[in-house]
Amino acid sequence: MNYRNLIITALRALSKNKMRSVLTSIGIIIGISSVIVMIGLGNSAKVEVRDKIVTFGANAISFSSKSGVTGKWIQDADLVELKKTFYQIDKISPFDRKSGLIAIYKDKNTQTNVEGVGEAYFDIKGNKIDRGRFLSENDVITTAKVAVIGVTVENMLFEGRDPIGEIILINGVPFTVIGIMEKVGKAFGGRDFDNVVMIPYTTFNKRIMGRTFFDEIYVKAKEPDYVPQVEKLLIRYFRNRFSIPEGQPDRFEISTSEDKLKMANDISNALAILLAGIASISLFVGGVGIMNIMLVSVTERTREIGIRMAIGAKKKDIMLQFLIESVSLSMFGGIVGICLGIGIYAVIVYFVKWQFIFTVTSIFVSVFFATAVGVFFGYYPSKKAAELKPIEALKYE
Repeated sequence: MNYRNLIITALRALSKNKMRSVLTSIGIIIGISSVIVMIGLGNSAKVEVRDKIVTFGANAISFSSKSGVTGKWIQDADLVELKKTFYQIDKISPFDRKSGLIAIYKDKNTQTNVEGVGEAYFDIKGNKIDRGRFLSENDVITTAKVAVIGVTVENMLFEGRDPIGEIILINGVPFTVIGIMEKVGKAFGGRDFDNVVMIPYTTFNKRIMGRTFFDEIYVKAKEPDYVPQVEKLLIRYFRNRFSIPEGQPDRFEISTSEDKLKMANDISNALAILLAGIASISLFVGGVGIMNIMLVSVTERTREIGIRMAIGAKKKDIMLQFLIESVSLSMFGGIVGICLGIGIYAVIVYFVKWQFIFTVTSIFVSVFFATAVGVFFGYYPSKKAAELKPIEALKYE
């Protein structure tokens, strides 16, 4: 018996019990669609994570005092000294934030985050301007009362009116809006990066905080390879600056874009493993269903097997026929599962507004799993059918 005849015979046998064949494939359909959704969402999540990490800034390092540390912290003189001493540093900017302040424009107000930054901050973070301009060095030097706002603040206060040149009040201090940033979006924790008012750090310290120092700085290394070096140099500089004895713990915290990306990738990989576990359980259940039905089929067709053996069919032919039936059931479930999985994945990313990333790899992985399940769980019933003795099979009623 050739392979073409084996395939035709197997498909005819399956077509005699269409409903049973379809129900048997449901477990595979669920498992394969889970694999497609898992791979798709994993890829989309990684892109989304990278986009969020970009808001931290490329080659960027955040250096801040630990919570609970009191007294004067980082001074303007430290910025000058760092930039002059370490050639690996490209740009440096102070950063301070006060949350929950009220911004007022005429009869409208909104709660927002006010951030005090230097002119280099926007380049370090990779922010882009939508209209107007960013803060300038002159704004910082002259303690200017100017502000760059996010789109959330714009929508809450101005409702379609052009904010450029308008005056908003923060803590009773008037600030002229000079720029609107491009939309950034929200962090996974829910923080709205667009609900922000950015002002010169000198103005922030004088008008909002009433002090002359700041708690945090952002540093941009000239090259990606310089990031670890700059991290170590900052630690060494500030340990000397605050006379921290050898062996004593640091009084500051430091994080880099690489740290955040690694953490995000670890989370994404953990979720991918979890989803893979769920999908594998579905595939296992589907495979057991196929094995069960194939064993039933062997029992029901015992006399048929005996007749085929009596007219010359070899054990290999019988085994291949039932193995082809098993793989066909699994492949049918795989094809339907692929189509269903792509559809579910597309619906999910549409509603969560993630990027749809279709990869041929996911199709190959799904087809491989479907075939593997069919072969693995179909082998035992096929072997059992092939080992039947012709005389006993012909006697079977």
